[in-house]
Amino acid sequence: MKAAFCLIVCLAVALSCVLACNPDGDGKPECNSSNVNVKQRNFWDPTHYWECENATGEPENKRCDDGLLFSSDKADCIPLGEWVWTPPCPEKA
Repeated sequence: MKAAFCLIVCLAVALSCVLACNPDGDGKPECNSSNVNVKQRNFWDPTHYWECENATGEPENKRCDDGLLFSSDKADCIPLGEWVWTPPCPEKA
């Protein structure tokens, strides 16, 4: 049951990102109950990511440790040698 709930939350976050994606913005999310403690890409700086600590606050711009860059695919900081740039917003069909 917990796995199904987590999957639904992840899909909701991903869908909201796709629908509200602005490739010219910095990717700063609006905090809500579906994205608390979810790391999200900072479009302007791959050494940083956004994270909401509660549903009503402002997201924090957090920095990856030295030598790491944020990966949208992994939703975490990964070694520089493994990081590949991807477009900030999904390409429209």
